[in-house]
Amino acid sequence: MYEKEMKKLMKLYQDGIFSQPFYADKIAGAQDFESYENFSKIPFMYKDDLRNTKPFDRTSATTKDVYGIFSSSGTTGSKTFYVYSKKDKKVYNEFVKAFYSELGVNERDLGGVFAPVDTGVMAHSMMWQFTTMGSGYVNCPEPSPDNMIDFVEALPITIIATRPSVVCSIADNPQYVKSAGESNVRMLLLGGGFLTEGRRKFIEKMWGASCYSMFGMSEVFGPMAGECRYQDGLHYLDKYLLIEVLDPVTHMPVEPGEYGVAVYTTLWDKGFPILRYWTDDYIAVDTSPCRCGRDLPRFRYKGRLADCLEIKGQYVFPRMLEECLFKYGFEGEYRALQEKGNRIKVVLEKRDGYSVSPGMKKEIDELFMNEVAIEFVPKEKLAYDGHAIRFIKENG
Repeated sequence: MYEKEMKKLMKLYQDGIFSQPFYADKIAGAQDFESYENFSKIPFMYKDDLRNTKPFDRTSATTKDVYGIFSSSGTTGSKTFYVYSKKDKKVYNEFVKAFYSELGVNERDLGGVFAPVDTGVMAHSMMWQFTTMGSGYVNCPEPSPDNMIDFVEALPITIIATRPSVVCSIADNPQYVKSAGESNVRMLLLGGGFLTEGRRKFIEKMWGASCYSMFGMSEVFGPMAGECRYQDGLHYLDKYLLIEVLDPVTHMPVEPGEYGVAVYTTLWDKGFPILRYWTDDYIAVDTSPCRCGRDLPRFRYKGRLADCLEIKGQYVFPRMLEECLFKYGFEGEYRALQEKGNRIKVVLEKRDGYSVSPGMKKEIDELFMNEVAIEFVPKEKLAYDGHAIRFIKENG
């Protein structure tokens, strides 16, 4: 199991990539990388391991090797710093070309980066992806609905890179939707949040453009996985990434094609290697042939365990509720609250003329395996910026 990956890790080990005490202490119990059995003895790396160490305690790179250093505060805690080497940028370029060449991104495109510049790696990765493909780009550092429409009306932007929530923010303004549909935008590359099929169709209709999901994380870079034109899973370069899919309780590998927690290990001499990095991402890997004809594996992303509700031993993710809502024509904001006694309440944005049908109520009850209370509230009580928690556990 993972024989090729173990050989790559052994070579990195012999080249001193894991010589820093931060890694050496973790590897000590594994003895070597000659088998997955030994590799699996390495303890998981977590976000707090990165947050509680200095960036140059996690890299064998010197300052002359550095391409850039970025920071991220995440949702809580102190800043985490990430060292990206010049080699990382070359590997990043390879990832980008693998995804975007297939989608037809080229030098004739003008990219619109609609992400706050304070999102660190995300914003910079969006800029890099366009320059990697020979495209120009313009940054909209405050992507409010007003600013986005100003940009697409004034400039011949053909591709937008941002979060799904950002491009949805124009939905309540008919004039903005009209301007978006009449713009030059032909493609939307969306990351930083899950993308359900219902929301994809909603966005594509609103913008008159194709919509593709991209996946990234500060610890690697973005995009580290992306959809092809068939929109059927997120392709990734397995020659650079080992993704273990583990049962969240037993920490043992799940059966092929089953969902589990993604644990990432990088397979090149990265500026700061990640070694068995536990992410909370709930995914399933698909190695079957894709219609695009490439031999890259794919994974399907449900969400993060921290964002789901566990009900009767089952995980219920926000995207599962969203898929149900869009199925029944609801395209507004929503929350689910798990109250004391495990009672579930779904709160929906009040929309003129919309009411819950018996079919929708039945599916929501079945999803949460409970009799669910549903109520409508004004949108301002459900303000969502892409970071807010969709599911709230009031009982802790």
